Amino acid sequence: MLSILRKDLYEKLWTIGITKTAKVLNVPYNRLKNACTSNDIPLPTASYWSSLHMGNEKPVQPSLPNPNDNHMIVLEKAKKQIAAAPNKNIAAVNDKKSNSTSPEKNIASSIKKEKKEKPVYFSYLESDQEKLTSIYNTLKINRVLSNKPHKEIVKYRRKTQSYREDKLRIKSASGEIIPEILPFIDSLFKALEKVGAKIVATYDETQVMYKKYTFTLNFKLPCKKIMLSPEDKNYSTYHTFKYETTGKINVEVGYKVYWYKWGRNEKLINQTKTMTPEDLLRKIFLYIFSLPPIIDEEEKAHIIAEEKKLKEEQERELLKEQRENEYKRTQDLLNNSMNYFYSKLMKEYISAELDETTVEYEWAMNKANWVQDSSKHPDDLLTEKDQERLFNIKTTNKYFL
Repeated sequence: MLSILRKDLYEKLWTIGITKTAKVLNVPYNRLKNACTSNDIPLPTASYWSSLHMGNEKPVQPSLPNPNDNHMIVLEKAKKQIAAAPNKNIAAVNDKKSNSTSPEKNIASSIKKEKKEKPVYFSYLESDQEKLTSIYNTLKINRVLSNKPHKEIVKYRRKTQSYREDKLRIKSASGEIIPEILPFIDSLFKALEKVGAKIVATYDETQVMYKKYTFTLNFKLPCKKIMLSPEDKNYSTYHTFKYETTGKINVEVGYKVYWYKWGRNEKLINQTKTMTPEDLLRKIFLYIFSLPPIIDEEEKAHIIAEEKKLKEEQERELLKEQRENEYKRTQDLLNNSMNYFYSKLMKEYISAELDETTVEYEWAMNKANWVQDSSKHPDDLLTEKDQERLFNIKTTNKYFL
């Protein structure tokens, strides 16, 4: 791919001619001629060169239409063809030259050079690169709206629709719509649909769905505030100023991603004083198709962040489970120790104070064993809750958290 400014291409054509320009730029003759016609660049004729070389009066050179329009033109270079050796003798001579470069090395180097030459625009969208380049080079805006405008413009021109209904929105503080805006939007929508995009207008924005990407567009007409004097017929106490459109078009471009509710990367592209509507159209077209790599990078970063978040949450859950298990083991150890302590204390008291031959002694020893381990020595009447109440431990967590 080759990029050249419109004025530079015009100067080169009228200096050395179409054929030589095609050779210098390494561009096919027919593609160069079609690109000039699409971008409104006049071409020199054979009569012009014959008059010039005859030594007569210099023929008139037509001026470049729309001289302020100096956009970049993208041209596809001619494919390099590697010529095969005409006969075996040349190949044999080349083999004898030990210091000369072999044809294989020349082929490899030429292939490497071709790989290094990357296209200026749309290189990320390889499958649609050629189509996008062709559409970009032929972008034009009609002076008036076509007989078959885009369906969203047809819906916009219906005045019976309510504001909340889904349709194309053009924001203007004055309420006035300049004549250039509808042909501009019509050309943009049709160019996007040629690539395979789908246009869906909603009550707050216009969505452009291209492959897995969703772009957003908002059309705005900048206005200036004008103060009214008492002499103006529209002047009143509550109406001291009005808005008037400046005749320019501003477009807000953004995109949507599935993990975020609102639009992202909203950029306002303003039409400057030196920028024609066609320049603005090309700038918006280029910016829209520069967003896919940005969206893909954000998606990768989001996936990495979500995986990291999930991993951290799993680690927290695992740590929480480990802490709960450790707490329970420690709690059981503490309870068993206390039971053992009370049981030992009871047995020492029973041995010191009660007669071994009495029924009271046997009953007391059974209770001491029950206090130490109620599961091994169950009681017919008392339960573990009774045991806790006896030790004044109603809720273990209350004391050992």
